[in-house]
Amino acid sequence: RKIAPALLAGCTSVVKTSEFTPNTCFEMAKLFATVDLPKGVVNIVTGKGEIVGAALAASPKVDIISLTGSVRAGKSVYASAAQNMTKVNLELGGKAPVIVCADCDLDMTVQA
Repeated sequence: RKIAPALLAGCTSVVKTSEFTPNTCFEMAKLFATVDLPKGVVNIVTGKGEIVGAALAASPKVDIISLTGSVRAGKSVYASAAQNMTKVNLELGGKAPVIVCADCDLDMTVQA
């Protein structure tokens, strides 16, 4: 949900997986390996948020950070990013944020 828009805008992505569910991102990485993307356009890193996530959030090489996670994680990322005035987008507290339009097939949407 975040990588595709970045790629369409011509940007590279560094994805820090959840330390609790990294395999989901690894499966996604396998799919990216099947398409003709230049090496280094999509990068997957793993580790604890307090270590790897904090290093990414504090890096002056990062132009924008998008986080889906807890309020605690959002506060930490926001504070680290502020040191470099890095743009931050936070989706906090939710498990699966989606928009359901009025004309959707609600039964199919709920099953998805």
